[in-house]
Amino acid sequence: MDKTKPHETLSGRPIAKKVLAKMKLHWQRKVVNIKNIIAGRAMADELQKTVVSQKEFAGFDPAHAAYVYTQNQVSVMSEQLTALKEMAPFADIISRAEDLYIPSAPPMSPLTTSYFTCWAFFDACAGPGNETIGATTLEVGSAFGMDPELLRLIRLMQDSRMGFYIHHGREGNVSILEDLVTTAVYRAIVPAGYRGRKNENWYVRLLPPPFQGGTEHVVFTTPYIVVHPDFADWLAYFRRTFPATAGFDDYERHMKYGPTREYWNDYVFEAYVNHQADAIYLAGLPDIPESRPHSEISERNGWKAPAFIKQS
Repeated sequence: MDKTKPHETLSGRPIAKKVLAKMKLHWQRKVVNIKNIIAGRAMADELQKTVVSQKEFAGFDPAHAAYVYTQNQVSVMSEQLTALKEMAPFADIISRAEDLYIPSAPPMSPLTTSYFTCWAFFDACAGPGNETIGATTLEVGSAFGMDPELLRLIRLMQDSRMGFYIHHGREGNVSILEDLVTTAVYRAIVPAGYRGRKNENWYVRLLPPPFQGGTEHVVFTTPYIVVHPDFADWLAYFRRTFPATAGFDDYERHMKYGPTREYWNDYVFEAYVNHQADAIYLAGLPDIPESRPHSEISERNGWKAPAFIKQS
């Protein structure tokens, strides 16, 4: 498995430049059939109407539907773009990860489709410029006239990351979540339906309000609930991980890319203990293999679950 470390910066887009050059050469020949998406209109006032009127989004919260719609567009473009030889590094990364983690849903795999596709499109880096499929999509879309509103939503997803949040309870249908490290507090809808309990540790991808005037963030992934260890142990993990001089960017980079490409995928895969329809339960810390139920050492020596943890 490739354990390539992300570089310190994400400047320069050599893969995107090669893709753009090929597409400009062959655009009129329709070598890449993504014209309909590029030319699609997604102005802010029209996007909401378009999304909520589609049958596949019936019953969705408009904010959630906007992101699902956006991810669908990236998925279609990804399928087309990864057919180009210049995008082979991405195709190889995703193919290997699919074979390794078999993303779907528990009990088949704790890596859900929503979690895995966000990682594949927006976090998995390739090439000397540490590009992502999402970043390449933004380059291509900008060059060929994709609607600014759709570009804006893709950029919000590209800039997102998984994170750990303290659940402070609910206000109506909204969950109150506090970033464990930055202490920023967010009001968020949870499309998966999980209501949660106070002081749970949620590992989720939190997306900002997609439309102007919106106040609720969107928990885009099925919530992963870390049942063990407690917050103090997690804060100790971050203190071990970062030097005293580390800043906000170091934390953001760690949560989005990890020390290796597979770091957070491996954590979820090995930390799984149980699930229900609207939540998945994890246990352990990323840097202590013995704390995770399905790490190599735990599988070999046996993992002793704390008494309060119910295993599947």
